[in-house]
Amino acid sequence: MFGVYRFILAVNVVIYHVLDVASIGPYAVYSFFVLSGFLMTMIMNESYGYSLDGFKRYALNRFLRLYPVYWCLLLLGICIILLIGNDVSGVFHTKMMLPNDIASAIANVTMIYPAFEPVTYPVRISPATWALSIEILFYVLIGLGISRTRMITSIWLFASICWVGGNMFQTGLFSTGYGNVLQAALPFSLGAWVYHYRKWVTSVVHKIGVPMIVCLYIGNIAIVVLCQVLITDKAWFVSLIGSWVNLGLSTLMTVLLFDQGARFFSRTVDRVLGDLSYPIYLFHWSGAALASWLITDDMSKGALVFTLGLFITVVISVLVNKYVNENIERIRAHIRQG
Repeated sequence: MFGVYRFILAVNVVIYHVLDVASIGPYAVYSFFVLSGFLMTMIMNESYGYSLDGFKRYALNRFLRLYPVYWCLLLLGICIILLIGNDVSGVFHTKMMLPNDIASAIANVTMIYPAFEPVTYPVRISPATWALSIEILFYVLIGLGISRTRMITSIWLFASICWVGGNMFQTGLFSTGYGNVLQAALPFSLGAWVYHYRKWVTSVVHKIGVPMIVCLYIGNIAIVVLCQVLITDKAWFVSLIGSWVNLGLSTLMTVLLFDQGARFFSRTVDRVLGDLSYPIYLFHWSGAALASWLITDDMSKGALVFTLGLFITVVISVLVNKYVNENIERIRAHIRQG
C-alpha cells in the first residue's frame, strides 16, 4: 500500500542531492519519518505486542530489514571509493570517505552515528545513512512502548511540539528542524499519533477528498521548488512554511494510502517499487559518484550524472533485492508469524 509512495520519496531524495533541487529531500525524509512512526506503532500493537518475546521478534525483524541489504551496499560503496579514490570521493560529497579510525568504522557498519545531529557526522561511506541512525533510535523507542497507547503517544507528540516550539522561539526560525534527533521526534510521534486516531484522520481525508490531498501534497513541493527560482530572496521563508505544510499533508497521505492505496496500484507494482526504495536511498550517492567519475572531469553533478547514477543505483538495487532481500524476507515472514 505504501510501496509506490516510498519509491517516489526515495527518488525525490536522489533529485535533491544530485540535481540540487531545493527542499524536496528534507520533505521526503520527514514524510518517511511520519510513515515509520505510523507503521512501527501499528506492527507493535497488531503483530508483535509489548511482551519481551514480542520486542525480541520485532527487533530481529527490524535488524534483518535494515542490515543485510545495507552491508551489501556498504561493501559496494567501499569498492567504488577505492576505485575512484578517497580524495575524489570526498570532492563529490565531503563526508563520503573511508573511515580512518575504529570508532568511525563501527559507526559506519552499524549506522549508529554518535552525534546529536547524525547528519553532521564527518565520515559516512553512505552519506544518507544519517537518517537511518535516527530511524533506528525511534524503532527502539517505539518497540519499548513510547507509542503504546493513545495517552502515551499524545504526551510524546505534545512534548515534541513543545521542544520544536521552544527551539523556534530560541533560534527565531519558524522551522521543523532537520538532521537532529529531538527535532525528528515530531514526525515520528505525529505518525504514531495518526495510527491511534486514524478513524478521525480518515474522516478528515474523506472531507477534503483524495484528489485534493494529492494535489496539495504535490503542489506544496512544486511551489517551494519554483520559489527557489522565481523569488530567491523569499524562497527560504516559503521553504520553512512548506516544511510544516508537508508535515501535515504527510499524515493525511499516510492514512489515505493505508485505507485506499490498493485502489491506485497493483500489489505487484507496489511491492516491487517499494522494495527498491530502501537500496535506492542507501546507494544513490555511491551510484552518482561512480557516474560522475565515469563521465565528468571534475566530479560535478547535473542531468547526465543524475540519469546514469540513478540507472546504476536501480540496477544494483534490483540485484541486491533478488539475491539478498528475497531470501531475508522469507526469514522475516517466519518471525512475524511467531
